Amino acid sequence: MPTGSGKTIVAGAWLEELFKRGLTKALVLEPTRILVEQTTVVFNELFDLEAKALHGGKAESSKKEALKAKVIVATPEEAELWLDELKGAEALVVDECHHTVGKDPYVKVVKELRAEWRLGLSAFIPPRRRRLIEEYIGEIVEIGWEELKEYLPEWIGEIYEAPLAGPCKDLYEELLELWRSGDKRQRLLASMAIRFLVRDGALALLDSAKRESKLAHMLRKLRNLEPCVKVQPLHKFDALRRALDDHPFEKALVFIDRVVVAEEVAKRLGASLLVGRRWRESKLGEVKEARIIVSTSAGEEGIDLPEMDLLVLWSNTASTLRLIQRIGRLLRPKPGKLKFMVFIVTPETIDTDLLIEALIIAKRIGVDPHVDVNVLRKILARGSVANILESLRGRPLPEDVIAELAGLSKYRVRRVLKRMGEEGIVAYLHSPWGRLWFLQEDWESVYEYPELVEPLEGAKVRVEELGIKGSPEEVAKELRRRVPVGPLTLSVRARTKSMEIFDVRKYDFVIKEEEVAEIVAKNAASKGLLMG
Repeated sequence: MPTGSGKTIVAGAWLEELFKRGLTKALVLEPTRILVEQTTVVFNELFDLEAKALHGGKAESSKKEALKAKVIVATPEEAELWLDELKGAEALVVDECHHTVGKDPYVKVVKELRAEWRLGLSAFIPPRRRRLIEEYIGEIVEIGWEELKEYLPEWIGEIYEAPLAGPCKDLYEELLELWRSGDKRQRLLASMAIRFLVRDGALALLDSAKRESKLAHMLRKLRNLEPCVKVQPLHKFDALRRALDDHPFEKALVFIDRVVVAEEVAKRLGASLLVGRRWRESKLGEVKEARIIVSTSAGEEGIDLPEMDLLVLWSNTASTLRLIQRIGRLLRPKPGKLKFMVFIVTPETIDTDLLIEALIIAKRIGVDPHVDVNVLRKILARGSVANILESLRGRPLPEDVIAELAGLSKYRVRRVLKRMGEEGIVAYLHSPWGRLWFLQEDWESVYEYPELVEPLEGAKVRVEELGIKGSPEEVAKELRRRVPVGPLTLSVRARTKSMEIFDVRKYDFVIKEEEVAEIVAKNAASKGLLMG
């Protein structure tokens, strides 16, 4: 079935019916951690299925808990590690089953499991893979675009993962250690190197090391750089190759930020290369005729490229403008033709964080990546931004202290906290020292500052958006009843012996916990603010 036509829904309905007939355990294979999380959410929210996720980003205790579930949704790499525990599965769902060939982990799992019930799902099965897929899974039934076109979006977004391995994983850890232990300048350089590595690959770092700069001086001292370049110079290349093999297309455009990487990828693919204004003026005719074009930022604007039906983003960017420019290359309408956009991501690194930030912003302004943003947010909380969450465990803190503990810039911390507030993960108290952020699930920690949650006697509060008014206790009771709620503006009036006080407090986050609703009402009218 075409991508975006509901293959996950088909799998969920199929499994639900099997469990009604007496099935006790099922395994679902998904190619990426993001799809594992997304499928788990769909199964739990839309079907009567007890599904749990199993992938490399989970803690050992979480993995063991997932293995007890009726439906285990796993990456093939992780399933391969737990084959003995999974052999009791009576049903097997293989999403993106076109991967079930050669030495892929899919093959070992599918061959080892004795599951009688098998369902394979794919948007496109290359002819050379049909025989093996029918041998491992079953007869292929094709449901085409024409039958489903009224249900399909104009274009589809997909994410392919490209993990670091061997010496490159060691290089990543070496850079992380430099970032943790270095002074401010070294941390900045290490942060740049990490971003270049996970976004573009070790070849980009090698190119930087050949220049005359402070970054180059640091890179030349790394013990794992040379081994990484030898073993995995372009860790995203295999994922790119899979994306090109997995999608039928007439013309594909691959965006890569670093010139040296773009040149090497174009060479390996035998693709046309678009790099720099002077170059493009002499080669544009050749580029327009090519089936695959590899482009740096030179292809983002000001060039009349032919219409593409496959766009691959090798280099993720947190710049909304650049993301929209790149997506714009794909969004030209063409009736009767599905279009695909592939993001290649280095999992469990800042590369995932940057992608998610860009996708969330893009979705807000009307560009739909067709990736479940709620799932992306869950994964973001386990990425490098997890340092922010960890710094807040059990204690409210101001932004500058959070930035110092998390090893991130104040600007980035501010952006992340704002987004997490919108998701109801964090909240803040107003204080004489600015905002004090805390985890909503750790709401008890705010009582370390009693003067910020004890209302001034006789104070009256009004919630502008809801028209609620009364004492802080009365407002708190009503807000608790309406959770989740927010953002909110609270107007406060109080009278003392010497003066009348009026103030306005804004709380730009969504309140998910009832106790936080009460804290907000009392904080707005607290002694520490009104008398401070």
